[in-house]
Amino acid sequence: MSAGREGALLLAAVTALAPLIAQAADLPGWDRTRWGMTSTEIAQLYHGRAVTLSGRIEFNQLYTDVALRREPFAGHDFTVYFQMDDKTGRLAQVLLERRRQYATPPVWRDVLAALGGSFGAVTRSCERHGDPLAGEPQMTERIWALPTTTVYASYLDFGNGARSELSRRLLIRYAPTGKAAAACR
Repeated sequence: MSAGREGALLLAAVTALAPLIAQAADLPGWDRTRWGMTSTEIAQLYHGRAVTLSGRIEFNQLYTDVALRREPFAGHDFTVYFQMDDKTGRLAQVLLERRRQYATPPVWRDVLAALGGSFGAVTRSCERHGDPLAGEPQMTERIWALPTTTVYASYLDFGNGARSELSRRLLIRYAPTGKAAAACR
């Protein structure tokens, strides 16, 4: 095969795959969800796995009434909270969480490796030194800002002393990309 023919075939293959590559570089929601879905639509989407809560868990201007328990991510189980906008009742953010002794530095490294493998280099890295005695956690955050969705991975440690493992949280938040999408919290 001539070099010109090989080049033409390579160009055709890259052109054919470009939409798939671009799609992989963006994320219109989390997993099978899409921004703006209702709780009912989400519960139906995960039928049999979704837990419909008897009440709401409030998260500032968001609330959760549908969740997934023991959802695997990066080789570990997380609780998934589908966070709905308080005004519209539609999906505004998805939160994956591990708490306490299950939020460990090795799990944090696994999460970063999985997200890096999916989305490449981080858009922004943030470190905040807290004051455990004042209730302010030490926080490490990594952000991947994609065209439609921004992914925030946060490791918080409120601890001080021998029982500090009881006060850690590992959070992965998926939210629609906004004007301040890559800002640290």
